Amino acid sequence: MKLINDILKKNYRLGKLLDIEEILTGYYNQSFTVWMEKNKFISKFLVRRYRLGTAEQEIKFEHALIYHLRKSEFKLTPDLIPQTNGNSYVKIQELDKGKSVVRFWAIFEFVEGENRYTWMDTDLSDAEITSAGQVLSQLHCAAQNFLIPPGSGRLQLKIMDFLPTFQLPYSKFANRAGKTKCGRLFLKNMDNILAIIRKTIISKSDLIKMPFLPIHGDYHQGNLKYKKGRVVGVLDFDWAKIDFRLFDIALAVIYFSANWEKKRAGNLDRDKFETFIGSYNTACRSAESPGHLTSMEKKFFPSMLAAANLFVLHWAIVDFFTAVNPNDDEYLEYFDHNLKLMYWVENHQRLLADWIGL
Repeated sequence: MKLINDILKKNYRLGKLLDIEEILTGYYNQSFTVWMEKNKFISKFLVRRYRLGTAEQEIKFEHALIYHLRKSEFKLTPDLIPQTNGNSYVKIQELDKGKSVVRFWAIFEFVEGENRYTWMDTDLSDAEITSAGQVLSQLHCAAQNFLIPPGSGRLQLKIMDFLPTFQLPYSKFANRAGKTKCGRLFLKNMDNILAIIRKTIISKSDLIKMPFLPIHGDYHQGNLKYKKGRVVGVLDFDWAKIDFRLFDIALAVIYFSANWEKKRAGNLDRDKFETFIGSYNTACRSAESPGHLTSMEKKFFPSMLAAANLFVLHWAIVDFFTAVNPNDDEYLEYFDHNLKLMYWVENHQRLLADWIGL
């Protein structure tokens, strides 16, 4: 409370801090809702404390993209609140385990609407899934022509370059895998994970024929706000980067249409799949570029879907093995879900091609 109050007083002119509440649904950064009073008017803002180790160039990229989207009439992402000096973020020294470290903070407009879901919830209404597909299409259209400012950019590689690197830490994880339920499940499936990584390939000559643009990188139901069946806010652009549009769509399909229920866990729901893809394509028809899914994107959709699921699985694996005292049961659910989905996608390539319209 005191640290946030000091940051607000020193760097902003938003008034008096009345209250603060931590938002506990995030996994990566730490976020708070703050209530400020100025001229007898009370306003809400979102305060973000970026994860330790976040590179400054990545924050510059994220913020530049948000400014670009809003200038391009994509108003569903909250605007940044600039400091009195005009900068979009605060850089301070904090103590972490007795050591001085650099941390970054930023303040955003507060988007009203319902936080109805986490990334694991797929019981959305048809209207909510339709709206989510339409909004992702609008985001991709607005993101075009974004010029990356000097000194900014996401450090993470493009997905098809990133994928082969997943295996690098796995041997180290395997050496201590037997101590936990997650570790044992990982060890049991590691060889199959590596085999599927090796066979999930799209040639560069095919990739260059696909739309390549700024993507959200974490477009799931937990990063959206809803009102009466419509998406009214798109949050958390800290994983945004320049990559293939198809990767962003495939990630969204993983999030919006994968079943988590025990009987059907690890399967994709065809109705949800077709609703999301159909709404995305319909919304794209009114835009000259990037347009609806191309024939090349459809051809390699099953492969990119496999890559997207491996991406999410890799996040869970790395997060578990590098965290301090991770919750074994919590991560076991993530491991189990994405491993089942990995095998389902691997065994249903022809079906997925039919669904996407090949």
